[in-house]
Amino acid sequence: ALLGSALVQSALIWWLTKTTGSAAVLATASLVGLLPQVFLMPIAGAMVDRMNRRVVMVISDSLIALATLVLAFLFWQGQVQIWHVYTLMFVRSSLGGFHWAAMQASTSLMVPKEHLARVQGLNQVMNGGLSIIGAPLGALLLEWLPLQGILGIDVVTALIAVIPLLFIAIPQPEAA
Repeated sequence: ALLGSALVQSALIWWLTKTTGSAAVLATASLVGLLPQVFLMPIAGAMVDRMNRRVVMVISDSLIALATLVLAFLFWQGQVQIWHVYTLMFVRSSLGGFHWAAMQASTSLMVPKEHLARVQGLNQVMNGGLSIIGAPLGALLLEWLPLQGILGIDVVTALIAVIPLLFIAIPQPEAA
C-alpha cells in the first residue's frame, strides 16, 4: 500500500501541474498532501494507542482505496475537477497518518526489543525511499498509463495490504 500511495500522490501532483501549468496549484497540492499528516500525526498516535491497531490499518487502507476508486470513476467519466483531486489528497493524507501511526505502534509490539531499533530504522529508510522513488515513478507512469490506471494500482496495493491484515494477529498493548 505504501508504494501505491507514493505513486498516486506524486502522479496526482504531476497531473495537476501538467493540466493547469500553475505553480500555485502545484504548491497547493503539495501542501494538501502533506499538512494533514503534519498536524494529525500527534493526535492520530494518541488515538491509535486507545484503538485496535489492526482495525485502524484495515479501515484506513480500505477508506483510502474507496476514495481512490471514486476519483478513478470521476476520471473515467471525464467529470474530475481540481477540487476533487485536492479532496482525495487530503483524505489520503489524513487516513495515511492513522495507518502510519498504527503500523509504527504495532511494530514495537511485534519485534523483539533487541531488533526494534534496526526494524524501526528500516521502516524509516523504506518510507524515505518510497518518497524519493514515488515522484519520478509517478511521473513516468503518468506518461504510460491514464490516471485511472495509476489509481487502480493504488487500489490493488491497498488490497494486498488489507487482505493479510484480516488474517494476521496484531498484538495490542496491555491495559495500564
